[in-house]
Amino acid sequence: MDPLTIPAAFGHFDTELNLDPAERAKAMDRHHEITDVLTAAGAAASTFLQGSFARKTMPKPLKDVDMVILLPEGYRLAWFGPGRGGPAAAMARLRREIEKHWPDARFDVDGKPAHALQVTFADCNFTVDLVPAFADVSGGEDVFIADRELDRWERCNTRTLRRLVAERNQVTGGVFVHQVRMGKAFKTSTPTLQELCGLVIESLCYAAITQKMAHATALVTFFEHAATAVMGQVMDPTGADDLAEKWTSSDRETYRQAFATAAAQGREALRLAADGEHEAAIEIWHAVFGDPFPVPAPQTPAQALAALTAGSITSTGRAVTSRRGAQPNRPARSWRTH
Repeated sequence: MDPLTIPAAFGHFDTELNLDPAERAKAMDRHHEITDVLTAAGAAASTFLQGSFARKTMPKPLKDVDMVILLPEGYRLAWFGPGRGGPAAAMARLRREIEKHWPDARFDVDGKPAHALQVTFADCNFTVDLVPAFADVSGGEDVFIADRELDRWERCNTRTLRRLVAERNQVTGGVFVHQVRMGKAFKTSTPTLQELCGLVIESLCYAAITQKMAHATALVTFFEHAATAVMGQVMDPTGADDLAEKWTSSDRETYRQAFATAAAQGREALRLAADGEHEAAIEIWHAVFGDPFPVPAPQTPAQALAALTAGSITSTGRAVTSRRGAQPNRPARSWRTH
């Protein structure tokens, strides 16, 4: 088997992160079925998808699908406004129609989300979150989504977020959403980043990746930007919310170190790849991303010995002929007797 190139390794990585096509198709079919049921019953005027599934930035596995349910205008007078019980009433209305069509459906199994009625279907491995909402009467992109905990309707720019991500993806030749999934895979493989939500990664990628770049270059750009950005405000792509508002100084330093380490590893991998040391670069990328990224061919003792004569040692301990590994290999002076 021929050695992997960097583009081929990232192509394999990308494929490993893709949602299962059959499961994605199942989710889309269920979205359309729910839409048909709710609109036919007069419980919805229309629906649309939101969240990382809708933006195509969700790496596998598919866990949940978010649907915004735009309510008929006839409900606005009775339900819209704080303190009227509208969010709870809207969710109860949606539940009744879902139960009629899917009697074995269960609700709010994993808790009771403030903004959504969580539906678990017996024939699906993912949940569907139904988010009741009213359209903006001024005709803007914003919607007003239900909050059943606080009994109010909150302005939400979810459609703007989806549009901006789609536009960025188009500008980058269709690679942006793939690179966001890779950024999220890095978060998953890095224990100190587990508390970060996926939108933080997506927002950092959005700020860093503004043009078409090869995956390796884009990820280094993302890591370098993130290492600095986490020390200040981290705005979502719409510029409306600072996602880092509640972080402590300790949180920020922890995140900075994780991204800075990855940036240094990524820069090393780029240098090695430029010198033709593809297996060594792939080994470093595997160390960054973990198992979804391919493992390079092992180095033989003869290869290691040959490289040690004049090259360097990578951050993963591999001997390379390139002198641009993490640790230069300086020939030692031979012992002599006097």
